[in-house]
Amino acid sequence: MKVIGLVAIQPFFGGEERTDSEKRLSLLVLMDRSDWLWKAFLPPTEAAEAGRDHAAINVSGPRADDISALDRFPATLVFIGGLDGLQDSQRRYYDWLKSSGKETYLVEYSNMPHAFYVFPEVSESGELISQVMEFVHKQCQVARRDGGDSVGSTN
Repeated sequence: MKVIGLVAIQPFFGGEERTDSEKRLSLLVLMDRSDWLWKAFLPPTEAAEAGRDHAAINVSGPRADDISALDRFPATLVFIGGLDGLQDSQRRYYDWLKSSGKETYLVEYSNMPHAFYVFPEVSESGELISQVMEFVHKQCQVARRDGGDSVGSTN
């Protein structure tokens, strides 16, 4: 299987140091709950050793892998909500991908909270779905153009 694109919709990243957005905008994403989820996600020994700076939680933080040499990292579309308490970590992820030389796109919804897209009555939810669809179609076209006869197959 060839991964031709990655869609990161308000990714659930964090870190040991609280960001400005976590301090200001923790209405829907409560930090105590996030800390518990991140701790539950990791094996106990890794959670105790690395805490919220574990590479799976703080992918662009102090323990981040150097991905600049990865030739086959997929194009990535990152969505951020301007009222999301995790937006600083999400933006840091986008910046890390860009600085690593990866094809990365950013879409920001300045007035949207975390998980706004689960409410179909919110017009921005439909916009996000359309943008994901456009990105997927574009990546499929690029893969086919570049000899991607494996697009849609598991070879």
